[in-house]
Amino acid sequence: MPNSKWTDDSIEDLLKDFPAIKDNRSKEEVYNRLAHNEKVQKRPKKWLPLLVAALGFITVGILVATIISQNGIDTAQNPQESTEDSAATSEAEDQAQEEAAGFSETEDSEAEESGQFSSAQVDAPLRTAVYEDSIGDQTLMTIGLTENAYVVPVSFLIPRDQTESAFGGETPSSFDLYQEYAGDIDEELLGFDEYHPYIGRFEEITGGIRHLLPQDHQYDLASASMGVYFNTLTETFTDVEQIEVANEDGSAAEFSEIGPVEPVVAMEENVAYYSFESSTGDVYLAPGYDMPFTAASEAIRALAESPNDFYGATIPQNIEVRVSETADLVQVQFEDGLDLSSLDPLEAVRMIESFALTADAFGKKVEVDGLHSETWNGFDFSQPLPIPAAPNLLEWPLQ
Repeated sequence: MPNSKWTDDSIEDLLKDFPAIKDNRSKEEVYNRLAHNEKVQKRPKKWLPLLVAALGFITVGILVATIISQNGIDTAQNPQESTEDSAATSEAEDQAQEEAAGFSETEDSEAEESGQFSSAQVDAPLRTAVYEDSIGDQTLMTIGLTENAYVVPVSFLIPRDQTESAFGGETPSSFDLYQEYAGDIDEELLGFDEYHPYIGRFEEITGGIRHLLPQDHQYDLASASMGVYFNTLTETFTDVEQIEVANEDGSAAEFSEIGPVEPVVAMEENVAYYSFESSTGDVYLAPGYDMPFTAASEAIRALAESPNDFYGATIPQNIEVRVSETADLVQVQFEDGLDLSSLDPLEAVRMIESFALTADAFGKKVEVDGLHSETWNGFDFSQPLPIPAAPNLLEWPLQ
């Protein structure tokens, strides 16, 4: 310690001046006092609750492992019972799936029958077209509908009591039916463009009808619009000999691309009937307008391939047909044989009806050979196919 005035001698003299410290207690007294002092309280051990919880989890784990092991032993000791339980469970699941699938198929079938092709009775053969023997006490109405500049002929069977009430008991013509009912058909609901009724007005003339067009009509806007106009006319007024197209004053109409319009006359089209899918997903048979063939056999062979993105083939892939024809008959031979029940029923019906409609477009009937059975779904293939009175039967929308 710097500048300190203490010396060893002075410290020694200071210590000598301290009084002497004496303890007069005996050894027994000191021992007894130490023995009776209170014990110091210990701090609690915080890890003890954690240890108890861990031991609890370990115990539960051991119990679960024991139970699982015991079940495994029981299953091994009773394999037959385990297999039967598993099979019963699997069978119940399969049955539930089958019932669900069956219900779905039934529901889909009923949904399809409630709209397109729904007028057939439950026990009647499946058809997409109208036949003379199916008209009965009803009136056949045809009309040409359109979508994407393609024309699809469709047909309705109107209850006779409605037409008798509307026409005083007289048999209406296609012109009469159009004038009365065309405005009531919901084309968009059916998956087509809103096109009918035609703008302008119609009048009956000797040998047919005349369509009087206003100046702002757009039926001649382009070649596609003219094609739709002429094709819908012929598909709608099927029993009219000719249709004149005129201006409002009665003078002959002139279209921008063709000049004066010649009378429209229904004639044999010499076309093939392809499949056509509308915007609602319904499939129809539609004539391939502006794609004529020189022979019926050539047209039917063409049904094996799709000519464009809108017309589809009606003969399924990988099915080979040989087609020949005579003056009045077309023969279609399935070379490798065909079981129609192996196809979707509607696809099979459309294929058969496309044969009949295509042959009829050439004024001929068609005969089909090479099938596994001579009869199927009401068709007798030992005879030429019946010719439909009109394609694409739809549910009549009026009540």
